[in-house]
Amino acid sequence: MATTERRKATSPSALRIRPRAKLTGQQLAGDWQPEKSSQPAYQLLCEPDIAIPLPDGTILRGDLYRPRADGVFPTLLAWSGYTRALQTTGLPLPINEIGQVSYIVARGYCHLTVNARGTGKSGGERSIHFSPVEQKDVADVIEWAAEQPWSNGNIGMIGMSYFAAIQYLAAAQQPPHLKAIFPYLGFTDLYRHFVYHGGAFHSGLFAPYYTFVGSTQQVTLPPLIRHLASYVMNRNWIQQRIRNFFFRNEEKMPQQMHPEESWMRDFARLAFDELYDGPFYQEKSAWPVLDRIQIPVCIGTNWANPGIHMRGAFQAWHGIHAPKKLFIGPPDPRWPWANYHEELLAWYDFYLKGLDTGVEEQPAVRYWLQGAECWKSATDWPLPQAHTQRLYLASKSDKSEEAHLLQSDPPVQQTSLAFAAIPRGMLYPKELEKYTTQILTYLTEPWEEETEVTGPLKLQLMLASTALDTHIVARVSDISPQGETRILSFGWLQASHRKVDEEHSWPDEVVHEHATPEPLTPGSPATLVFSLTPTANLFKQGHRLKLEIGSRPDLLRATVFDGFIYFPYEAPPYPARNTLFHGGMSASYLEISVCRESRSHLALSQ
Repeated sequence: MATTERRKATSPSALRIRPRAKLTGQQLAGDWQPEKSSQPAYQLLCEPDIAIPLPDGTILRGDLYRPRADGVFPTLLAWSGYTRALQTTGLPLPINEIGQVSYIVARGYCHLTVNARGTGKSGGERSIHFSPVEQKDVADVIEWAAEQPWSNGNIGMIGMSYFAAIQYLAAAQQPPHLKAIFPYLGFTDLYRHFVYHGGAFHSGLFAPYYTFVGSTQQVTLPPLIRHLASYVMNRNWIQQRIRNFFFRNEEKMPQQMHPEESWMRDFARLAFDELYDGPFYQEKSAWPVLDRIQIPVCIGTNWANPGIHMRGAFQAWHGIHAPKKLFIGPPDPRWPWANYHEELLAWYDFYLKGLDTGVEEQPAVRYWLQGAECWKSATDWPLPQAHTQRLYLASKSDKSEEAHLLQSDPPVQQTSLAFAAIPRGMLYPKELEKYTTQILTYLTEPWEEETEVTGPLKLQLMLASTALDTHIVARVSDISPQGETRILSFGWLQASHRKVDEEHSWPDEVVHEHATPEPLTPGSPATLVFSLTPTANLFKQGHRLKLEIGSRPDLLRATVFDGFIYFPYEAPPYPARNTLFHGGMSASYLEISVCRESRSHLALSQ
């Protein structure tokens, strides 16, 4: 039930110790500098646990940091269901995503972090992330903030991940005082991008995520302790040790912590009851309402986040018709969020303060070209100058464990290769791996000259299985002549979820219906078509493209220690032997996007 509890207001206090502001990583998307920018001219005031009344009487709680000065200022709202007590500590935890508060406030902005209903110290009953009630609450808080004596009425939003995904939904509510948003790393499809991967439950994320978030809701730290901690925790060697401990123990966490009951009931609902897409997920997703966004949007992502947020940036780019920019930065998984703050400042200085920063003159699309390690720009995404090229899978022999071929023409004769689908966690003799292949590998011949591959990747496979259902994971990498591997892209699909939703597919993603599973007929080939995450990579002379295909996400993965945010999950559903067909009437192929300005000279086997 909603609560009307009111606490004694906390009076604002000048900060003797403010949170340490430490910017790390890329700060601007591209090789540019703002023409004007807000300068660090203010000390900070802190008002912890301020009461924020909703129209139904529920009291939310938030932490307000604002300039210690007379006058009114634009406000940046950070919204989520995570505890506020850890946000300004400098701890490198994957919930600390509200940005560098001291950097923002010193430059003439109010920073307001608010807990959703029933989370942290906020009143009311908690609901699953991004519910329609939560979306309305965000809009109501935006209008409340605009009316406060410290606000000039111009509101933006700030934060990555959860704090970014909610920005799309808030903007679609069209609160009058929300003037612009800056969602960095925010998914747009709750089912496809977050909870399920190709139809398989994203357990490797949700088990530790719900455990940690549900166990830390009532953590309480006074602001002074948080701010002091930021000077200790924001040291590189300490952050490295904490990050290593956290991510090396993420699979132990669900067995050792004790989350609140509501979080476990929601986990059970997602894992056991809401297995397919439909109204439950769609009303909590941004993609159906992106066209309702009418304010300027700066969409940001990076190449390190294929497992959760990357696709959301491209879907937002296609779905939003308001003024917009898109940037895709280099792989950079890190917490607390501390990159692209100069880009964010330039965005809000222009749209909330009216400063001529030059941000509106930047190219529509800016992207980091891996391999060349530089920024490039384009007028749209996918790049207008790119063209698709098919690389057909072909077997070099009948030995599945060998590296096979990717070539420009489909093989004339039909051939096949088999691999084992062993469910993650299934007990089997280790010796079996000497005699049974779980991953098929395909390689192009070396590129004869530098070639830029930038844009969507799509895989079509003709596959048969001995089971009623199986799972496919694909991984694409750049291989140097010395054998060094740089991972670029991932894709996945549960075979029974193979039905394509033609109406909602778009240039960067083949969208599947995920509504009614269609079992395989054991032994009978079926066509699977699915997207891999987009990429931008310069294949240098002599390098090869490698495609790996298997069924176990834990074998074809990349961790935070490889520079990626990607979690394993429960797949395949059954033990099986899968057979992949090449050539003839059942050609399997990988479709890549090659820039026309970079002609493809690939010595492909015929």
